[in-house]
Amino acid sequence: MARLGETLRTQREKKGITLEQAAHDTRIREKFLKALEDSDYQTLPGAVYTKGFLRNYAEYLELDTEDLVVQFHQERDLPDVPRTFKPMNPIMRRSLIFTPAVLVPVVVLAGIVLFVSYLYYQFVSFAVPPKIEITEPSSDAIAQSADYIVKGKTVPDGRVTLQVFPGPLTVADIHPNADGTFTVAVQLNPGSNHIEVEVLDVTGKVGRASRTVRLETVASSPGQPVIIIEEPANGATYTNIPVLVRGGFDPSVTVLTVNGVQLPISAARRFEIRFTYPAGPQTITVVAQNGAGATSTETRTVTVAYTAAVVNVTVKGGDAYLQATVDGTVVPGTGRVFKDGETATYTGRQVRLRSGNGAATMVSYNGQPAVAMGQPGEVVERVYTAQ
Repeated sequence: MARLGETLRTQREKKGITLEQAAHDTRIREKFLKALEDSDYQTLPGAVYTKGFLRNYAEYLELDTEDLVVQFHQERDLPDVPRTFKPMNPIMRRSLIFTPAVLVPVVVLAGIVLFVSYLYYQFVSFAVPPKIEITEPSSDAIAQSADYIVKGKTVPDGRVTLQVFPGPLTVADIHPNADGTFTVAVQLNPGSNHIEVEVLDVTGKVGRASRTVRLETVASSPGQPVIIIEEPANGATYTNIPVLVRGGFDPSVTVLTVNGVQLPISAARRFEIRFTYPAGPQTITVVAQNGAGATSTETRTVTVAYTAAVVNVTVKGGDAYLQATVDGTVVPGTGRVFKDGETATYTGRQVRLRSGNGAATMVSYNGQPAVAMGQPGEVVERVYTAQ
């Protein structure tokens, strides 16, 4: 036979009612309703009051009040603990008096803090490499002309060196402006050009940044369209996260698909999409087609791994009460009714899901195809653990 609290909680979740809503409707404090559902009789105010709460709550949930009161008496085996009140001692306040016994330790402690802060500042200053940023292009790009301008920003007293591969073309001893900005004109080679920018500061530390720029003269020949895949890198490993696929394409592209999913053609000639895969090697195929019907294909192979339980939830086909507990802690924002179309992701060593409508709760665990937790209106609980 189910415990009293479990009976109350199951009926409430079947009705899709939150504790907050039940407290508002019954005018019973939420902590007392929760104590009833947890069978925590020590938290409740006493047998007389508790029976009154129980009768009101049972009627609200359309349950048999008399049976629940009998079950309450059977489960409640502890007598009421008499409440006692102890007189409060007066608070003694004493003004702070700066004596040598107080002042000396304070001064010593302040000196230690200042000294440690100075050492930390010196360590950071000498250990961290100088910051360098390529502002143009802001990301990997496609160029239509071999004459190309690279702009960036770094420390004003640094010495900048720029290299272009293949070539290699090297431009050394570039001196930034007073605000750290610099501009360099380079010549690109047909195809892919890797631009490596390096800065050397006065302490001998080196900072680096890079871009890939592809030189294409698409206007001169109606050949195959051009695709640049910036992510993922071939052979990359993705652990507990979706695989991000992003990049760019030339202006001739009219149709673009990634693993069979057709993407919109943006004016910025950029694309981005994420895929959730099960563990193991996965192949990503990007296909571009231009107006003349010519196509280009780029592929990447990545490895997907899971060290935790990654649970993706989609409420579909109706509303559903949903509570998620990750590694023993209830996730804030759950324990309520999720509307049709809401999604959520939970990651941890152990993920526990409780749904008040199993058929409307679709769950994908570690990249596997999404499946319903149960039947329509069924209260169901599942536990997902790291593999």
